[in-house]
Amino acid sequence: MSKLFDIRHQLLQYATHHNHPVNVAIHLTCIPLILWTALVFAANTGPLLPYPSAEAVASGATFPVLVDKVFQFATPNLAWMVMLGYVGYYLALDKETAFISAPLFLGAAKHATYFLATTPNAIRIAAYIHAAAWIAQFIGHGVFEKRAPKLTENLVQALVLAPYFVVWELLFFVGYRPQLKRELDVLVDVDVKAFRARKAAMKAGAAAPGKADPAATVAAVGFVIDEKKEQ
Repeated sequence: MSKLFDIRHQLLQYATHHNHPVNVAIHLTCIPLILWTALVFAANTGPLLPYPSAEAVASGATFPVLVDKVFQFATPNLAWMVMLGYVGYYLALDKETAFISAPLFLGAAKHATYFLATTPNAIRIAAYIHAAAWIAQFIGHGVFEKRAPKLTENLVQALVLAPYFVVWELLFFVGYRPQLKRELDVLVDVDVKAFRARKAAMKAGAAAPGKADPAATVAAVGFVIDEKKEQ
């Protein structure tokens, strides 16, 4: 459970599956599109809070006034509620980065709601974009990364943390927390090389049972032993 709130661990798990520059570029483009289109779908619920009457707001009672202010800022639909939940989790992971990114995520919910309200066939358009973005990501993993997406291992990371990791990627690019970036780069390099060694050993074993490449096999076994020690 502690790993769920360990930002270093989560960044490492994501980065090891998104290391090839083309795959990274695809995800930097497609993850925001997937998130935004999903928010368009979620905004279709309409307000999840009843709007207070004018008399209740005029009375100055705390709750009606508070709800009125919420409606003035953004429609409290499912898109907005989901983004509040996301930001809450991001705050638990890393407060500074969550505060930096919160306006982006809450603004995405607001824009998705606006798009739904003002664009004919908004759901259909969002569905096309959503499907295309998912397909592009699977191509990125299959053709360039040659490693399964985290969706197959960690649903929370794929659906909840992926947008946050896009923010981290962009912040790293402009020099944010350089020491953490260097440490992650070293760990990612070790993990990727170990993955390729295991893959090569498995391929050699499948091609000629009992005649797998000794170097690849030793590297793969060594990595597994190290992982068990860390656990």
